[in-house]
Amino acid sequence: MAKILIADDDPILRLTVCEFLGAVGHTVLEAADGREALDLIAAVVVDLLIVDMLMPNVDGLETIMALRAAGSTIPIVAISSGGRMERSILLRPAVVFGADVTLPKPLLRDTLVSTVEAALTKARNPAS
Repeated sequence: MAKILIADDDPILRLTVCEFLGAVGHTVLEAADGREALDLIAAVVVDLLIVDMLMPNVDGLETIMALRAAGSTIPIVAISSGGRMERSILLRPAVVFGADVTLPKPLLRDTLVSTVEAALTKARNPAS
């Protein structure tokens, strides 16, 4: 199975994602912000990143942009509840700057798992 990194400042959401994806056999690493995520990705091979758009320090968009600028092809799933904004306002730029797919919060188990599996499959078989 895959090694997945969840970057979100909400520890309950990180725990939930760990449970959802761990239950189907993935190893899940956690980061509380984009800086931690970038540091982990520099140190450990990660197969997929799930990144929240609104985080302190380094936000999701900055994380996506930094990875893509460095030439990383890691699949990225951008997530957001939108905060005080409409979710689509935050998620649209994520795709423009390199996220492979977006998901609105709250994350539903089946939707998260199927989205992650599809992103991993596409990354393994880019011609598909």
